Amino acid sequence: MLYKKVMQDLKSRIDSDEFKIGDILSTEKELIEHYSVSRITIRKAVDELVKLGLVEKKQGAGSSVIGKTMTGSMSSLRSTIEYMAESGVNLEYQVAEFTLIEPDEEVAKTLNISKDEKVYFIRRFKIINGIRAIYEDSYMPAAMFPQMNIMSLQGSKYHYLENELDFEIDGAIQDFEAIMPDKHICEILDVSPNTPIIRLLSVGKLKDGRIFEYTKISFKPNTYSYKHYLKR
Repeated sequence: MLYKKVMQDLKSRIDSDEFKIGDILSTEKELIEHYSVSRITIRKAVDELVKLGLVEKKQGAGSSVIGKTMTGSMSSLRSTIEYMAESGVNLEYQVAEFTLIEPDEEVAKTLNISKDEKVYFIRRFKIINGIRAIYEDSYMPAAMFPQMNIMSLQGSKYHYLENELDFEIDGAIQDFEAIMPDKHICEILDVSPNTPIIRLLSVGKLKDGRIFEYTKISFKPNTYSYKHYLKR
């Protein structure tokens, strides 16, 4: 659809150095002339940017840039909040579930523990510029975190591990897959069940070799991206 092409181009311009947070987009008339499209097309495109939490419309004041797409680098392991500092976006954490469970075979094998050992199951949503953009399910060995509580998870997990528990994180093995979202993910991220989304599988490892987390992260389309520069 034409309005989506316009939205994608505007989104790319917002994410580039052309705009800073707080800048005002071109007027509706200027956008119509620039893209040679109708007023309805421009309005639909801007409305999509509003839904992504990148633009805010104010009566009589035009549309202002309030955020940029968060971009993670595959060259180093960093928390979402560390990426946020570079992207100029507002990030909130919402802990939806925090329970002690028995791991299934997949989780136990990934964490390198027996099925008899308990793990914490943590479901969190990350809200970027007021939009639920990231759906995160984590499994962490309970024996490694005897004092973990819900308050520990209302911010960066990496900050909690490194600064409060003095753990030394070595890195993570990460893999990407395309999935069809289930009903709950569709409701939380406001996506269609017919729209494939990207899911990141991350297995975090400490410098002493222990696996400290197995996390499955699903992303709302167009709100988060990964980039990697490959040297030849």
